[in-house]
Amino acid sequence: MLLRYDKYEAARYLGYKYGDEPSEEICEMMEEAYKELLNEVNPKYIYREYSFSSTEDAIIIDGIEFKSQKLCNHLKNSDKVILFGATLGAGVDMLVRKYSVTDNVMCSVTHCVAASMVENLCDLACDNLKTELGGEHTLRFSPGYGDLDISSQADFFRLLPMTSRLGVVLNENFLMTPAKTVTAFIGIRRG
Repeated sequence: MLLRYDKYEAARYLGYKYGDEPSEEICEMMEEAYKELLNEVNPKYIYREYSFSSTEDAIIIDGIEFKSQKLCNHLKNSDKVILFGATLGAGVDMLVRKYSVTDNVMCSVTHCVAASMVENLCDLACDNLKTELGGEHTLRFSPGYGDLDISSQADFFRLLPMTSRLGVVLNENFLMTPAKTVTAFIGIRRG
């Protein structure tokens, strides 16, 4: 799977306003970072489809409650929920760490290009899921977004084997390593 990046998205992560053209120097650095990242990425994703029930302010999957009115609203027209995880792998973290010691600007550029690449991975994977599973799918809704506390990552990891299948670990602050990793709930409706 050949991953791409969006220069405008990466530039926005760098602090450019939406749609502003990055400088020629930054564009060159992005291309250099992208080429290096292509040698380091190990893109993978997994998913599991679950039945769920909901209350006024939570969804319940396999006995585990995720408290979020916004997630309930997000899934209100869905028959099932997909728990989804994707990562670019540990090589990206090592490249970013290398630049953090030698070149702070290139470190930031590499970090932002990688962020755009993980979004591209998620988009490609979700396109594959739509083809494979059929039905109508919602957008991704991630722990830490809206009123879904980041601590819900721990329960998410109980339901989706992120560590054993993708090598992703969760620290005590509920942050994931490798850093360029995404978890999300996706609603699916087939009827």
